[in-house]
Amino acid sequence: MKKESLNAIKRHRTSKLARLIARSYYLHKRGRDERMYQLICEDFISLGGVYIKFLQGVLLRSEMMRHWQSPERLKIFENLEHEPLNINAILSHELKPEQLAQITNIQPQPFAAGSFGQVYYAQHVNGKPVIIKVLRPMVRELLRHDLRLIGAFARRFYVKLFPNMQLNVNEAIRDFRSATLRETDYIEEAKFANELYQTYKEHEYFIIPETFANLCTSHVIVQEYIDGISAAQLLKLQDQGVDPKQYIQEQLDSDLDFQLYTLGVESIKGIFDLPRVQGDPHPGNVRLMSGSRVGLIDFGIAAKTPSDKAAFFGLISEWSRLYSNHQNIVDLFEQFMRFFVSDLYKALKKLSTLARGRAESANFTKEVGQVAQETFSQAMGGRDLLPLLEDGRIMQIINQMINKNNRFGLVMKLEATEILRAAQTYMTLVDTLGRRAVVLPHVFSAVVEQVSRDHPDLLGQSEDHMSIADALDTVSNWLERVAERDPVLFRQLMNRIRLGKSIDIVKEGADA
Repeated sequence: MKKESLNAIKRHRTSKLARLIARSYYLHKRGRDERMYQLICEDFISLGGVYIKFLQGVLLRSEMMRHWQSPERLKIFENLEHEPLNINAILSHELKPEQLAQITNIQPQPFAAGSFGQVYYAQHVNGKPVIIKVLRPMVRELLRHDLRLIGAFARRFYVKLFPNMQLNVNEAIRDFRSATLRETDYIEEAKFANELYQTYKEHEYFIIPETFANLCTSHVIVQEYIDGISAAQLLKLQDQGVDPKQYIQEQLDSDLDFQLYTLGVESIKGIFDLPRVQGDPHPGNVRLMSGSRVGLIDFGIAAKTPSDKAAFFGLISEWSRLYSNHQNIVDLFEQFMRFFVSDLYKALKKLSTLARGRAESANFTKEVGQVAQETFSQAMGGRDLLPLLEDGRIMQIINQMINKNNRFGLVMKLEATEILRAAQTYMTLVDTLGRRAVVLPHVFSAVVEQVSRDHPDLLGQSEDHMSIADALDTVSNWLERVAERDPVLFRQLMNRIRLGKSIDIVKEGADA
């Protein structure tokens, strides 16, 4: 496309995003948030591409998407509008004649379209049905400009979606930008898809399509065709009154609960077994197949697993306990700090260790958790915690129920955001299908059992290399933030755990 046309598209999108920000602010100031949510979603759908990818990242999870009541909300997962492309001409340009000869029966019209690619049906010479995914024109030329616009939009609204935590918004936007740019790297996607295929090719129920690496280029991916019913299709049928479990049994002779269980166990356990996992298990990428098998497609987002897997396992273990109706806010808050606020967690652990023997027994992370428990009880008024876990929003539980207005002064590090988003997407799917109570407790129980058996090294505490000086500095800065935000909570913390006296003891030991 000519440079003038690209510039015209960029100017149009910039103008549209500017108007969207202004109109959204106007509606929000007048208390018309539901109309604001609807406007944002509709405009992002009309823009297509990466804007739809942005919606996919928050669908069914954020406050914005919960208030978007539209039949279009599931459309963003598959069967988007496609562009008229000459697939044969594209393949002739991308592949050598001997490569092209390996593909037969190429259908001229796409049967599916995503944010960045269109998918065509064909057949490999070995008899296997295959799909050909082709990168849409202009995607790479416009993507960086669009990401800058989304960054400007997100900086205005991210604080509204997560109002209490001190999040590094720029870091979160960089993560989304990096993941999106990787999704247009078809060479890397094909490599990652083949990694997963090699890992799971012997699995009886968890299906990853074979990738024909010798037929993949920077613009084309050729993979084995995975049949079945997509989870997005099933959600649409459910909206029309169809019972999803009964429908899958009748159409596929499959057990939906077992399929969701398999998907959850293998996806979450893979976080501990593999260096990276499929990071976008949204309903359009999940295939429910015959024989109670479940498949995954689309490997554009490879979510790198957390560096501190022991801390992540601690969080998963508490998640398992909560889904088994063993509610313990003290342990939940402690593991939350361990993973999301690791510097403060390590600092409190360091000071606890040094204070023991010089003063009464000290466990500062538990004591802070006790204060969180009291705060939570006041906020909940005796209500049950379990319903709040219906879609895996563990961060929001802490954020909205305990840490309102960031009274605990926590500065979070958003490591492994893609992993958390993937886990939450899976749990949202299970809950939306009405299978949470019968699937998720068993998934988390099985994951904890299998990871404990296969990775016993993750059962202990994370190794602590923090110096005394850094621990003192981290805790002092934290207490200053608490005192500034909530003086009553500050006094409660100081009186309950006697942290000031313990710090003096530690200082004396450090100076001795």
